[in-house]
Amino acid sequence: MSQRLLRVAVLSDLHFGSTEKGRDHTHVIVGDSAVPRQHPYQDLRTLIREHGLKADVILCPGDITLQADGIGLEQAWQALNQLTDDLCATHLLATTGNHDISSRVLEKAESNPEIWERLKQLKPSYPYPQGTRTQHLEYWAEHFFVAHINGVRFFVLNSCNCHARGEREYLHGRVTDYTISLIEQAAKVQCAEVLNVLLCHHHPVKQAELSQFYPDYSEMVQGRRLLSALEASGLPWLVIHGHKHSPRIEYAQGASGDAPIIFSAGSLSAVLSPAYFPAGRNQFYIVEIDLDYVQANGVAGVVQSWDWVLGRGWFAAKREDDDAARITTGAGFGYRFNARDARTIDKHFDGKTRIDWADVAKEFDYVKYLTPEDLKRLLDRLSRDHALEANWSVGQIFPTELLRRLP
Repeated sequence: MSQRLLRVAVLSDLHFGSTEKGRDHTHVIVGDSAVPRQHPYQDLRTLIREHGLKADVILCPGDITLQADGIGLEQAWQALNQLTDDLCATHLLATTGNHDISSRVLEKAESNPEIWERLKQLKPSYPYPQGTRTQHLEYWAEHFFVAHINGVRFFVLNSCNCHARGEREYLHGRVTDYTISLIEQAAKVQCAEVLNVLLCHHHPVKQAELSQFYPDYSEMVQGRRLLSALEASGLPWLVIHGHKHSPRIEYAQGASGDAPIIFSAGSLSAVLSPAYFPAGRNQFYIVEIDLDYVQANGVAGVVQSWDWVLGRGWFAAKREDDDAARITTGAGFGYRFNARDARTIDKHFDGKTRIDWADVAKEFDYVKYLTPEDLKRLLDRLSRDHALEANWSVGQIFPTELLRRLP
């Protein structure tokens, strides 16, 4: 195993509320008793303790409260700092979600001239308790800052930075030309880090519709231009965002193999509409990144993920028939399937009628970095062209073996 394994915990869209009107939107109402298997946050603390989970860095892509709820905001921030201790993490990085600021009152006569004030007053210091004063000032003035942590550069972007404009800006995210130019400049600075991670709240490009009845208009304005700038840097980039409550791992559309990988995190504790998320689950993640592999091959990682269901609590997100609205534990990213991979695997095990998948993974270490979709393509090609059928254990993301069909 690599001596440089970075574990990044991702907790998005906590949506802590403090009033009765929030019960239709969140599973966490401040002040409620923490009944086991009915409280995602307290259940997560139990999961961490019982399984000894650890992370180096915690990332929160925003919406820690619900509808600018001041009490929920304070309690959620304290909860994130408590989870940082629970996971033995040394850094907590957060960014601002549309629910974390009172931007919608700007359409009313009693508009608030300073929508960021509650966030600026949070203790410990938001959005980076371990950060410097300069980093905090950069976040509010230039809408992003950079943190160098354990071999990774984290770019923390405030995609809600224009919400004070009014004019229904709260309906979407935005990154300005000026901020993109500053990110480009910062990316050019020589450093020892082997990976760049951009943390933001809004999705940089529109996702495929989950339902024709819920069209998506809330993506980040100029998000595609931002992704193009990241790609043009020639550096490895992983973009992590929240907002959509729709877990997925995708490759950004681009002109080269340097296009960023986009990790869309599901919500930790929002109530998910069955109409919008027919197979949806609340999720928590620990992304494992082998920095030695990244340095040699480019951005890649493996996601350990857990589902939360009311009445069941947290449990490993095993493979199911419908994984459309969730990230299965063990899912990889970073290696893109090519048809020659199937030929190479078949040739290496030529003549064998039974092949342990553990032997495939040992000989071809990249297979763990296939996304679930690319893994399916590999297995389909092995079956179609090489008569190698995958045999599965229930719930596992990878097959246990390959069995060769008789002619």
